[in-house]
Amino acid sequence: MMISADVYRTATLMIGEYGEFAPAGAFIKADQLRDAGDSAGREVWLRIARAAEELLSEDRPQDSVLH
Repeated sequence: MMISADVYRTATLMIGEYGEFAPAGAFIKADQLRDAGDSAGREVWLRIARAAEELLSEDRPQDSVLH
């Protein structure tokens, strides 16, 4: 399983390549892996999709502090 840093690194690369469509691309990859019977790979790509959504979000995390 990919560690969190790898998930965010991959999400960042996806955003660099596909911009706002990065989460959709990751969800498509997750669907392809599901169809191929690779549930572990699917879970990784779902994590990447969620990370990409988080990185693209304009909402500030609840406990964050602006400096």
